[in-house]
Amino acid sequence: MNLDAVAAALLEDTRAGAAAALAEAGREAAAVVEAARAEGERLLAAARADGEAEARAVASAELARARREARQVVLAARRRAWEQARSAGREAAAALRDGGRYGELVAGLEAVARDQLGERAAVAVDEGVGGLVATAGSSSVDYRLPAIADRCFAAAGPGLDVLWS
Repeated sequence: MNLDAVAAALLEDTRAGAAAALAEAGREAAAVVEAARAEGERLLAAARADGEAEARAVASAELARARREARQVVLAARRRAWEQARSAGREAAAALRDGGRYGELVAGLEAVARDQLGERAAVAVDEGVGGLVATAGSSSVDYRLPAIADRCFAAAGPGLDVLWS
């Protein structure tokens, strides 16, 4: 099993979670904007009695407030989606420990670490979180499962921006 397969699986889970959270954020933002528009229209009708200029100013201010509020809702939803997707990626990586091929995964990680650091690298398997850490002199590699998941998620980050469009 190679890291590309793990990364691809984690990326797919991340994209799916982020897309669902973004859809929810869009619905929330649309509702906020719609309510603000309705309130703005009500204020505009009442203000017409007092004069067109005053009504435009009130409606403009209300729409600007609604846009700011909608933007805050969207940004908060994006952050929640990001955190949920990252958490799902870490959980998926942690689930690899319970898989029947975990031993192969650790052996593959060790081979990669030794390729990077040399055959004399000291390798320590982390049974707590899964994966391993290897060191050789002042060089080290961290192939613990949460660290791998975080790196995959960070690498996918720019690609996930498509979900916000």
